Amino acid sequence: MINKIKLGKRGVIGEGILMIYRLMLISFIALVVMGAAAVFYSYYVDVRDVEARIMAVNVVNCLAPNGVFLADNLNGYGGNVLEYCKISNSGKFYINVSVSGKKYEAGDSSLLWIREMYKNSAGESIKKYEPGYFSEVYPVIVDGKEDKLKIEVLVNHEF
Repeated sequence: MINKIKLGKRGVIGEGILMIYRLMLISFIALVVMGAAAVFYSYYVDVRDVEARIMAVNVVNCLAPNGVFLADNLNGYGGNVLEYCKISNSGKFYINVSVSGKKYEAGDSSLLWIREMYKNSAGESIKKYEPGYFSEVYPVIVDGKEDKLKIEVLVNHEF
């Protein structure tokens, strides 16, 4: 037969109070271990340039499917490239598209002077905040004629 220990009301209350201290101790130890891991194993990965390249390819595929630029559809959106391509404008992007002498812009244009500032600065400690940048010229057909679509994309930091 199993011998069961019966606790009185005082024993149950005392056990509950000890449980609170045990949980606090376990939580503290877990936070210390996670903090130490974060300090020693964290590293910086910069994906803004790649994100700018992917954004440029997506915008070009949206504006010129199969290499044919659809200016009439874009003009219906007031030239807003992000709205036309259904890309959410979080204030993180700046897109400049030039084709046939027309410019279509969307996003935060202040990223241009921020990029120039970082390009001209000599400090390496602030380079990790530099916006991602991608610029490319794509051949497209506009109104049945060959032309060039120049796209410039800037992606701001998320820190």
